Amino acid sequence: MSLSGDYVVVKLDDAGGTLRTFASADILGVDLPTTNDQIDVTGFGDEAHKSINGQVRAPVTIRGYLTTTANTGTHTVINGAFVAGAQVTLQVAVGDNAAPTTGAPEYSGEFIVASYTPVVKTGEAVRFLAMLNPATGSTPAWSTMA
Repeated sequence: MSLSGDYVVVKLDDAGGTLRTFASADILGVDLPTTNDQIDVTGFGDEAHKSINGQVRAPVTIRGYLTTTANTGTHTVINGAFVAGAQVTLQVAVGDNAAPTTGAPEYSGEFIVASYTPVVKTGEAVRFLAMLNPATGSTPAWSTMA
């Protein structure tokens, strides 16, 4: 699931553990796929293969414009957390044709920034691609914004 737009609010801890809100115009998209490992449990006498769900995989991809604003710039926050190897909280809230408010859907969890890549193309604004992986044994999940 890829989220983008004016009514998607992305927040991420900086290297010091302070939750920072990115400007909506700085984020081009956030991918929040959740999949399960499939484990084959087929028995010798079974006519067809059988599978069960195993552990959840929940990598996150954030794409946006590289900004260096003090405290809230995408480069400032994400690169700082990446370099520090810090566990960060990610919150992605989705508004219903307006800024998200209490009760809006919100995806959150604890992550490690696995990679941070600036993307430079001649004649274009500098962008970035960041990959995050869950940092704890708990699955990131959807809930409602408090």
